[in-house]
Amino acid sequence: MAGVYGSVRSANFNPLTDAEIFYYYRPTRGTVSESFNGFKKLSSDCLVPTTEEASGTTILGLYTLKLPLDKFNMKGFYTVYIRPKEIETTLDDVSVLAAYPDVKGVVINLNKPELKGVIDLTGYRIDYFDDNGDRTETVRLITSCNRAEPVMVTVADSYPKSTRYRLTDTAAGLAFCTVTPSSANSFKPNVNPYIGVPGGKVVITNTKFNPVLLEIETIDHDADTLTYMIAGDQVRNRDKAIITTYNDDKEIYMQQDYYTVKNQLGNALYDVKRQRTTIDGSQTYDNVID
Repeated sequence: MAGVYGSVRSANFNPLTDAEIFYYYRPTRGTVSESFNGFKKLSSDCLVPTTEEASGTTILGLYTLKLPLDKFNMKGFYTVYIRPKEIETTLDDVSVLAAYPDVKGVVINLNKPELKGVIDLTGYRIDYFDDNGDRTETVRLITSCNRAEPVMVTVADSYPKSTRYRLTDTAAGLAFCTVTPSSANSFKPNVNPYIGVPGGKVVITNTKFNPVLLEIETIDHDADTLTYMIAGDQVRNRDKAIITTYNDDKEIYMQQDYYTVKNQLGNALYDVKRQRTTIDGSQTYDNVID
């Protein structure tokens, strides 16, 4: 439609640095596995970028979830939780700019090990903790992130702090981040919103996607394999007492032993069909039919 423009685009997303994947297993919906006392973490490389066939370029925002067979190898229910990566760190300071004391922000040291690889925090979310170590409902969004250095100034305004910060173009480790909201509400002009305290523990999270929760059920049979057993090609070898079932590609899908249990007088009591653990390779479709 003329005059209407979209403003939503896929984020520049790197699974290794921007996402965390956890999984949980239950044999059934009503039981708990003894080996799972909580969610376990998966490597983020399970998210594989999707490429366009014609050009071979990556389709921005579209990924394939490939689950490792060494972890997803039991029948039951798997819960997979994909969330933005959370970085637990501390605030180095909460202060203002020396030249603009009305601009208040938080200071974060990007040289900390937990922040390795992070260059710009613009758009990230800050979660805070209370005195009991519990995460609060208070969150702030980082609106700008600039390298800064501390400076000592003579306090001549209402902000009671002599250590303030100056923005710099050098590769300083400290980042001065403005957050929103950080200004007073119009109906409380003398009360500034809480944006943290120096040394306070916080969690910094990117906002590139919303958390995703998936439930995956692993089963022994699906519609195709059930069709093999019910309507698929079968061969009964009377000499070896083996029933061989083939899939749509004429490959051996299953082999079963069959025999009759008789009583002492030789009368038939039971017809038994039991799955074989060792496949007889001589019973291929071509060998039998041809």
